[in-house]
Order: sequence, then C-alpha cells, then structure tokens
Amino acid sequence: MLEVIAGMIFTFMLLSLLGTTFNELVSAWRGWRGFYLEEALKRLLEYKDNPEVFNKFKQNAMFRQLMQHKAPLRVSQAPAYLSATNFSSILANVLKKKNELVQSVDDFMHGLPEDSQLRQVLEQFKEEGHTSVDAFKSRLQAWFDDVMYQSSGWYKRHLQFVTFFVGLGIAIVLNADSFQIYSHLTNNAANRQQLSLLATAFANENETLPMPTVPSDSLSGSEIKNELKNFVNQPEFKEASNILGLGWSRSDFFVAPRTWLLRLLGWFISALAISLGAPFWFDVLKKIITIQSTGSMPSGTSGSAGDNKYWKRGCEEMIGNQVVVTGNWSPDSQLLVN
Repeated sequence: MLEVIAGMIFTFMLLSLLGTTFNELVSAWRGWRGFYLEEALKRLLEYKDNPEVFNKFKQNAMFRQLMQHKAPLRVSQAPAYLSATNFSSILANVLKKKNELVQSVDDFMHGLPEDSQLRQVLEQFKEEGHTSVDAFKSRLQAWFDDVMYQSSGWYKRHLQFVTFFVGLGIAIVLNADSFQIYSHLTNNAANRQQLSLLATAFANENETLPMPTVPSDSLSGSEIKNELKNFVNQPEFKEASNILGLGWSRSDFFVAPRTWLLRLLGWFISALAISLGAPFWFDVLKKIITIQSTGSMPSGTSGSAGDNKYWKRGCEEMIGNQVVVTGNWSPDSQLLVN
C-alpha cells in the first residue's frame, strides 16, 4: 500500500510541476506579474481619484526602460519587478518641482491637492518623524514593500484559480484519471515497484523541489510549446508516464457511459491534486519515503532470531534478556516472556 501511495503522490507531484511550468510560461507571455504590479501602483498613487501622478510615473524615463516588450495578447507592459529604491526615486522625480533638487520632505508633496489621499499619506509619514529626505525615502520604500507584498498575494490567488483549470486541461490531455492510475498501480506489481523506486530515487536525490526558472518576458507561442516539450521529455516524467500508460489510445474512446462518468470524476480529482501545487506533494512524498525506509528491516534479518544480532539486541533492550523465541524470525514471530 505504501508503494501505491508513493506512486500516486509522485505522479501528482510531476503533474503539478507540469502545471507550474505552464503557469510560469503563460504568466510571462501574458504579463500577469506586470499587471498586478501596475494595479498595486494604481492603489499607491491614487489612480481612481487623481490619475495624473500615476500617468506621470508611467511616463518616467527610468520606468519606461524597465517596461516589457509588446507581445500579442499581453495584458500589461509594466515590468514584472520594481525595486523599492527605484520606486522612491521615480516618485521623487514625479512629485518635485521640475529641474530642481529634492531638498526637503515638502518637495515630495509639490503639486498635490490638499484633499489628495496620496498627500495625506505622505504627510502622515512626515508626522511620524521622518523629516529628513533619506528617512522619508526609507519610509516610502517600506510602504512600497508592504503594498507589493499584498500584490504578490493577489497574483498567487489568481494563479490558484487558473491552476485548477490548467490541471483539468493537463488531466484531459494526458488522460490522467486518478481512479485509473490507482487501479493500474494496485493491479500491476512490477509497475508499482518500478514507480515506487523512481519516486524514492527522486526524493533521495533532491533535498528541495527543483522548480522551473522564471522565463524571460519575450516568449512566443512556439517557445512556450518547446519549453513544455522539454519538460515532458525529462527522464522522470517520461518514465513515469510510460509506467502508468498516460495518454490516449483508440480503445479509450469506445467505453460505456458509466466509464466516461468515472473518468470525468477522475480528471476532476487529478485537477484538484494539481491545484495543491508541487511543493505540497514533494513534502508529502519525502514523508512517505521516510516511513518506507524506517519501516523496512535491516539487511541480513532473514535468519533465525537467535542468531540475528539486530533482532536479539532489540529484544534484550525491551525485556531485560528474559526472551525465548520460537522458530525462525518472521513478522508474525511469537515472544514468550518468562
């Protein structure tokens, strides 16, 4: 049963890694990170009530240099990342008087209306005691980091929503039916052991989960296809897929309606598993492998209990040398205690 569980978990982990890879590629292509950074800047710079400051921020020369390339279907050209230092520098340039140096904290509020929420926030920073330019910039950077932390949460929740549908697509394309995978592992001892060994080797060789690298911001459709093909052709994924027989055959289409309903439910379960993420399954896999390794008997324990030093030492520690063992050792051996 542990072999079945390890095989299932390893399969879900590989499928989740495929989903993560797909998400990262599409995110870079669509500019989702830049979109959520832009939304955070709109919140910081009071876009709804006074879009002028935000528009000037976007037109700043430094910000424009960081913008992403144009691409079909891209939702935003904003950079995927903006440092707090660059944010405070650009904001100071936008708010100060033209062609003049920033000499005091009041220069950060030049031109902002009295009832502006952005002005009220900046005045609050001043009232906190950040009266020097350097201290004020440090407070601006901390404020920016706080909002960016929230923005990363928006992005993660968006990806969690997308990941379920990505997982469902993966389950359908690969015919990764959870029920069928379980049935295959329980009924095929050789495949079950082979997949369990593959999972054990992966867990032992990797202290941390190897996550896909964040791609560049200029991906094309063909590049996304090639990156996915490279992942599918990796040894672990390819071997696991062959062991489980993932994919479609002609006979898979000509089945009873009840089988189709079970298959749909199996895809749905696989999609839910994929949505949990590869790190979750990797942690569970490490624990299962640990249980497997600690649960097995040391090598050389197949002889008689009286001659086996591991068994004898363990018994002596348990009941103070007063042990009588009948017959050869087996999991069902009886201990007769005087």
